[in-house]
Amino acid sequence: MDWNQKYQGQDYFYGTKPNDFLKSQATLWQSPKKILCIAEGEGRNATYLASLGHRVFAIDSSSVAREKALKLAASSQVTIDYQLADLANFDFGQQQWDAVVSIFCHLPSSLRHKVHQRVEAGLVQGGTFLLEAYTPNQLAFGTGGPKDTNLLYTPDQITNDFSQINWSLAHEVQRNIQEGTGHQGMSAVIQFLGSKK
Repeated sequence: MDWNQKYQGQDYFYGTKPNDFLKSQATLWQSPKKILCIAEGEGRNATYLASLGHRVFAIDSSSVAREKALKLAASSQVTIDYQLADLANFDFGQQQWDAVVSIFCHLPSSLRHKVHQRVEAGLVQGGTFLLEAYTPNQLAFGTGGPKDTNLLYTPDQITNDFSQINWSLAHEVQRNIQEGTGHQGMSAVIQFLGSKK
């Protein structure tokens, strides 16, 4: 996937509004938190969280996406710290994030497990992990997301990736997603929310 090519153009491929699941859960973070958004793309979720007063960091491998994200943040009069990084070698550190947000970050199975292990290590005790991703059932809808089953997530894969997370929400649902031109229509997703023990 050439993400720079996908993000070319004036329009925001997944829109400028935050992901619905993230928005529905954002009231969890009452006081300003240090939040990392992985595979952040054009910045819609990071910008939204910054608008709530959080200290937001974002990573993605696309320089075009970063440029558009910083433009979106500026137009919303907020600041995000956005770094170009490859999740295969990004250093999450140890116990430094109050929350990590993963919205439609689809990784090959071998890399997914390694990244999630590093996410868990990077969270502070009580820190929150929030994820929404497409499941293999999404292939029947064709309304967005990868076409390769190795890049689609099941609930068991996520619970097996984490050993130190207490899940308050862990389910598979079908919902209508309207996010730019990239995600349009009924979709099959998993939604996970939990805190580090």
